Amino acid sequence: MQFNLKLGKPLAIKKRSSLIAIILYIVGLIPLLMVAAWIGALVEERIKQSTKDEALTELLLAKSSLEASLFRDVFLSDSLATVFSIDPEEASKNFENIGSRLIERSQNVRNVGIAPNDVVEKILPLKGNERAVGLDFRTVPSQYKTVKAARDLKDVFLAGPLELVQGGRAVIARLPIFYDYPRSENYWGSISVVIDYDRLMNSAGLLDIENAKVALRGVNGLGEKGEVFEGDKLTFEQSDYQGTLIVPNGEWTVAAKFDATVTQTQSLLIDIGRLSLLFLYTLVFFGTFMLWRSYRIERSMANRDALTQLFNRRFSLSYLENLMSKRKPKKHFYVLVIDLNRFKEVNDKYGHDVGDSMLQLVANGLEKSVRASDIVARMGGDEFLVVVNRVETEEAITSIIENIKKNVESESVEVSGSILKPSLSIGFASNAEGAGTPKDLLKLADRRMYEDKSKG
Repeated sequence: MQFNLKLGKPLAIKKRSSLIAIILYIVGLIPLLMVAAWIGALVEERIKQSTKDEALTELLLAKSSLEASLFRDVFLSDSLATVFSIDPEEASKNFENIGSRLIERSQNVRNVGIAPNDVVEKILPLKGNERAVGLDFRTVPSQYKTVKAARDLKDVFLAGPLELVQGGRAVIARLPIFYDYPRSENYWGSISVVIDYDRLMNSAGLLDIENAKVALRGVNGLGEKGEVFEGDKLTFEQSDYQGTLIVPNGEWTVAAKFDATVTQTQSLLIDIGRLSLLFLYTLVFFGTFMLWRSYRIERSMANRDALTQLFNRRFSLSYLENLMSKRKPKKHFYVLVIDLNRFKEVNDKYGHDVGDSMLQLVANGLEKSVRASDIVARMGGDEFLVVVNRVETEEAITSIIENIKKNVESESVEVSGSILKPSLSIGFASNAEGAGTPKDLLKLADRRMYEDKSKG
């Protein structure tokens, strides 16, 4: 009897302890599973957001590349039109030499033809384009409409994308020729420079962006009012991004829907992480803390500056890194390093609230002074950065800088009866100057900014 009691009491205690342990485990398991589910969802959201950010950056770069390629080919075409404007008859005799040189120097030009009195007389190369010779544009309303538009505009008109008579898809630069340039009243005919649409899009990579469905609209440069010529119309209604793509004397509208789904591999890793929490119960708080801290850091390092809502330093450096990457085609651009003069004096005398208002004033002025395709960022403190795309000459960037100073320095902040006007020092640098890295490029622009500041 006593023997059985001695054995029975420890057995009861063990059973009770095991029951308590199971209850505590289940009680602890419920919040653990909740935390695990939250962490998994958080990781998924972060993966999705990162995928969207990468796709957006690649989209902006591809859009800039497409604009640059298109304008380069049209610029070469305009040079051909200038030759014809001087002496159409003589230029027509030498068309084979002149046209061949244009095709050789261009990136995407498929063929070029001349049409005195709007009837195609010659075309280069002739092989494969024989059907187009003798075409009277007036018998093809869809094409004659664009030829007439160029004539009325007295400037280049970008037609298409459209289907060609000789087959294929292209955009066509219509260039009117007049005997009496620059009065442009005595019409000779037109030059049509056919730019291969597929080659143009492939070289820019706009339609090859991973995790993004892209659509374009704006046939004949009509922008939002034009027809959809690439992708699905539904993309415009469900888009995560819409922007303007500048074309000669017109624009196209770009829409993108980002596919932010988590891959099977990523999903499997998330599930493994959740299961690991069950076996690493004692580390759950440490893991939660690390993920929470990582989440907070990532949020604080988002792409926007909290005060000005401009792009921040992280995004701008990443943008420059991608822009100068060897994997990407070279594009001509300038960076402007901008410093707010005597900003410390404003802070010391009037306080940081006034200083913040001054920074916001400058930020708004900078955004209004540049194009939608340019990037404006706050690098920290009173230093700003502008990336100006598609500017070829120092004269052009100097004009842009003067416009920025004029616009920003004309604004003011009123405090305690005093009118405070911002003053800017601006330095510039071009990737064509041989800067190998964003750091080198910014260092050169920074040095010129201090030269500008030293002038008072």
